[in-house]
Amino acid sequence: MLAEPERADLPRGAGGGRPRSGVAWGLNALGVVVVGFWFVKNGTGLHHPAWVWVVGGVALAAWVLREFGRSTRTVLAAGALMVLAGSVVVVPTDSLLIVPVIVGIVLLGATLTVPVWVGAVAAVVSLAVIAVSATVLHASVQFVLGTSAGLLLGVLIGFSRRQFRVAEQRSREAVAEQQRAALLADRSRAARDIHDVLAHSLGGLVLQLDAVEALLEAGRVDEAARRAGEARTLAADGLAEARRAVHALRDDADTEPHADVETPSRASRLGTLLEDHRSFGGTVHAQGDETLADLDAAHRAAVVQVCREALSNARRHAPGRPVALSVVRDGSAVSVTVTNPLGSDGHGITGMRERLAELGDDSTVDAGIRDGAFVVAVRVPVEDRAGESS
Repeated sequence: MLAEPERADLPRGAGGGRPRSGVAWGLNALGVVVVGFWFVKNGTGLHHPAWVWVVGGVALAAWVLREFGRSTRTVLAAGALMVLAGSVVVVPTDSLLIVPVIVGIVLLGATLTVPVWVGAVAAVVSLAVIAVSATVLHASVQFVLGTSAGLLLGVLIGFSRRQFRVAEQRSREAVAEQQRAALLADRSRAARDIHDVLAHSLGGLVLQLDAVEALLEAGRVDEAARRAGEARTLAADGLAEARRAVHALRDDADTEPHADVETPSRASRLGTLLEDHRSFGGTVHAQGDETLADLDAAHRAAVVQVCREALSNARRHAPGRPVALSVVRDGSAVSVTVTNPLGSDGHGITGMRERLAELGDDSTVDAGIRDGAFVVAVRVPVEDRAGESS
């Protein structure tokens, strides 16, 4: 009854306590009944004086209060009363009421809301009271030593329970921290995706609408209508990608996902990014397999996102300048390089590195100024993935 570390000493709502199991309540109730029965039976036979009946009854009543108390103060006060009252009558009851004393010491020692030394101090106080009582009532030294062993057992059990609860609390905190870190990572990923989508889509829309306005002013209505249609397609792709990023934050596995979330958009393909860049008035020279057929879906998506950011940066920092993109299968890896003639400190690569780090393999990205040009180089391993459909 005393050594079960998984039972909380405090009831629900009392100072961080948790609901106690029916077995725990049953065992403690049985303990109160058994000790109370033998207290009455032995007291009747030994003709205890009135003060023993009163103090012993107080100790048992405190034990009952400890089981039904609804606040931390009430429960801890009951535990302290069990120790003090029980210690006074340990000798007259021939050590029977040492049981509530030990239970009280376990309670005080295991409760996290009180200092760790409280249980040990309670045991020392109890031992002192028992020693004084033994001296007055002429009990043997062996009796005192035997009860001190029981008190020591209560201290050890209380400390063991406390350590178990500390470890359990730290484990819960670690799990909560991991969940929080995962949530922050998901939010960061969604924010990065939305940023990239807006940088690509809205930036492209501005260029397209500027072109539409210029064409309308020149009276070239057909070309303006074509540009407007391209702008509409770009906006639809951006909306689908934004919905996909927002959906990543939701925990609604039981809800049927939106069609835009499940169906890949045009912007998720490298060839489409190149077409969009050209439609925005940019020049891009591409070499290699634009379908990235050697990569699986996850790696292909990461490479496309990095290329999207690189092309967006090129339009912002090197407008009108030609961009070169190459896709090369190099043994067990695919290397994708994006180069534009003008370098600038504005080319951030944090998001690119985060994307490839999430793949959990040897995928790398390097970006910087080389020979007067800004170069973004991606290298993605493809071992065990060759031959998958694109």
